[in-house]
Amino acid sequence: MFPEVHEQQGVKLLFNRKTQNKFTINHSDFIFEYNVENDFEKEFQLYLRAFVDTIVNRVFKKFKLKNINRFGFVIKSELQDNDDLLSQVSEIIKKTNNGSGTNSLSLRFNVINKKPLKIGKITTQDFDNRIITYDRANSDSPLFFSVDYQKYYKPELQTIEDSVVSFEDFCNNHYNSFTSEYER
Repeated sequence: MFPEVHEQQGVKLLFNRKTQNKFTINHSDFIFEYNVENDFEKEFQLYLRAFVDTIVNRVFKKFKLKNINRFGFVIKSELQDNDDLLSQVSEIIKKTNNGSGTNSLSLRFNVINKKPLKIGKITTQDFDNRIITYDRANSDSPLFFSVDYQKYYKPELQTIEDSVVSFEDFCNNHYNSFTSEYER
């Protein structure tokens, strides 16, 4: 999955030069960047199975990783055309710039939904966060769209098994949400 390993200043980067897939690990984050090549659903299921088997079932359990404060899952794709939101933003930019558009664009916003749980006498302050990003470096670059799904735990999970939803189910649920919301 990741034939190369680079380490610098407390950050470990597992890297696949052929696919451009990366897995970055530091003291507080585990970030996986996956580039879809052909069949999104097939590749997603293969990746998720390998990730859960290797990272969740081996690394988290073998090394007894504790104090987990979030799950995260990022889906990134290239847009062929502006969607409704981006079309409206482009029109606003043109109006404020005397009719000329923009060569580059970066738009990012997030949506937070509180998801407290009652566990015995304690009510958690858990929440979900969805970060939506549009990015084009310049007029010759493709337009990228990403959705970063995050599940925060407050208080932190002692172990990954303490989560009400497994990491695999978390990713599958958000994959289904992404495909129903954004792939039309």
